[in-house]
Amino acid sequence: MIDTVLTWFALYGVHTLFVALFAGQTGIIPVPTTIILLTVGTMLVDKTVAPINVFLSCLSGAVLGDQFGYAIGRAGGPAFAAYLADSRWGKMFKRAEMYSLRWGAIGVFFSRWLVSPVGPYLNYLVGMTGLPWLRFTVMSICGEAIWIAGFLAIGYGFSASITSIDSLVANVSFFIGGLVATLFFWSRVKRSLAKSKAGKRL
Repeated sequence: MIDTVLTWFALYGVHTLFVALFAGQTGIIPVPTTIILLTVGTMLVDKTVAPINVFLSCLSGAVLGDQFGYAIGRAGGPAFAAYLADSRWGKMFKRAEMYSLRWGAIGVFFSRWLVSPVGPYLNYLVGMTGLPWLRFTVMSICGEAIWIAGFLAIGYGFSASITSIDSLVANVSFFIGGLVATLFFWSRVKRSLAKSKAGKRL
């Protein structure tokens, strides 16, 4: 998949990135979008394409992919939710549902870059549950901008020293996993302290 995307990128330029990011954010087609961003970031060193054009193409594709999922979820409602639950995307949809219950609307922002695998499925879910469109859009744009700019920058910064894109992905994934674990641990400690204080008041 990634070889195909990069070949198309060499032939058709940034329009390929728009299509790849759009497809990836719909969740329908398994596109390795993060690896694509890292790889394209390493190619920016050659200065054959303007970084701003790459960024804007990726951002517009990702945001429109988010809008597609939101619109389908809003139009489909409970019937579409039942279809997703019984489909091959059911497991990811369930994860998105649990994530949404835990984090609420702000989860849209974090799911763009911190826990991105649930992002496409969360788009459908918040459309079904009626999250206001403007709030969704603002969080989508901000989150996607951080994700795209961050991984393009990482790819660019490590282009001269990495031995393979796989090693970079592994290191970045390890860092993000550690960050998620730290946030989870912090939330559990905070909840325990809150319960302890409530118990003392009683």
